[in-house]
Amino acid sequence: MEKEYKVKIFTGIRPTGDLTIANYLGAIKPIVDMAEERDINPLVFVADMHALTDSEPSVAKKFTHEVVADYLALGLDPERTTIFIQSAIAPQILTLMSYLSRHITVAELLRVPALKDKLKKNAREETANALLFLYPVLMAADILIQRPEYVPVGEDQESHLEVARLLAKRFNARYGDVFPPPKTYQMKSLRILSLKGKGKMSKSVPEGAIFLTDNIESAVQKIKKAVTSVEGKMTDGLLSNIIIAKELSKNENDKMRIDEIIAEHMSGKKVMGEFKKALANSVSGFLTDFQARREKIIRNPETIKSILKRGAEIAAKNADETMALVEKAMFSR
Repeated sequence: MEKEYKVKIFTGIRPTGDLTIANYLGAIKPIVDMAEERDINPLVFVADMHALTDSEPSVAKKFTHEVVADYLALGLDPERTTIFIQSAIAPQILTLMSYLSRHITVAELLRVPALKDKLKKNAREETANALLFLYPVLMAADILIQRPEYVPVGEDQESHLEVARLLAKRFNARYGDVFPPPKTYQMKSLRILSLKGKGKMSKSVPEGAIFLTDNIESAVQKIKKAVTSVEGKMTDGLLSNIIIAKELSKNENDKMRIDEIIAEHMSGKKVMGEFKKALANSVSGFLTDFQARREKIIRNPETIKSILKRGAEIAAKNADETMALVEKAMFSR
């Protein structure tokens, strides 16, 4: 049973605030498409314990079930996808994290790019909380305890997967083959920028982000103020807005019209006003449909509880099996 993959695809998201359309396009839609196209049953978790590194427990608790409702309303089929809350298997994860922590140094943790970025945003090294330092090890424990074959990651998360592979390699070298090395799943890369034109679309810059909870009027006002480009030039901001408009469009005719507008723009015509109308139309249609589906889902909280109960049972079975292998390897020598 050693080095046997238990899960094909494993991924998750932190419940630290309302999701944006960038979260949907970059992280959730690829999983939805993957589950529909292939018989792989992705394992998806809501990382409420990770949220504690820089958010209060009350925030994590508030948004945990909100994120699950979002997942379902965005198209994750519970018949094709297993969803669970990270803290449902907290004892197993935290125990594995403590074991794995023996196999990495503080200096190595400080070189993890994603951790360095978090330290820049939240605290200096000497004042950061210890849980933040252990963030990469906690993520490695999340991954390794489920023994997935593939983990979809963005560019800013690749370093965490590298830490998981490193810890798996070191643990295996010392105690025998227990962890199969998780592989990177290459997703279609969609770089969604802030409507302000600089930096990623982020919850931390709400005026440059379209949230799934935004009312239509608010979303349209943000789009009207979006940075685009002067005639005849393509910018990163405009390209990002084109991706949003086309990915959220309901039909091929709308996509073709967007292409026509952009062709006119590149030929020197002043059509950015028309483009923003097309972008607003795509976003408005998407938000209207999503919010209607979500409203139906949250009216029946028992459905969400049932889905999470089933997910927790599957995640716990995998975790218990992994921990039995880990402790046998460590303590029966």
